[in-house]
Amino acid sequence: MRPTSIRAFEGLSLLAVAIGALTTWLGWDALVASVRSKVLGAGLEPALAVLGVIYIGLLVLLILLTARRGSAVAKWLFVAIIAGEVVFTVPKLGAMAGAGLIGWAEIVQLLIQLVAVALLFTAASRAWFAQWSAPRSV
Repeated sequence: MRPTSIRAFEGLSLLAVAIGALTTWLGWDALVASVRSKVLGAGLEPALAVLGVIYIGLLVLLILLTARRGSAVAKWLFVAIIAGEVVFTVPKLGAMAGAGLIGWAEIVQLLIQLVAVALLFTAASRAWFAQWSAPRSV
């Protein structure tokens, strides 16, 4: 049976992904305008939408593989992605806080992700992951 920390990781991580999808949807026009100002060319909206769906799908896949299958590879890939998000987001925290509701939702999303990642390293979680990596008799 999965420990509470792993179940909480799964729930919090999926909540953070949902908040991220919502803030992307709410800020879609600003996102497209920002990309358009940096990249010349038409047809950016479909490409951004596809990339967003792929990214959300990847995150959900890593979360489920980590929380349901005890995959150490998925866990470390997820941790690396969240670490990357922290590195790129921290310098923009002031601007995000001043951006209104969407900015604050993104800050909350980041905090939820950090709590979720921390839950992967509790004693109960480490013991649960160790069970998955132990050799099994056939």
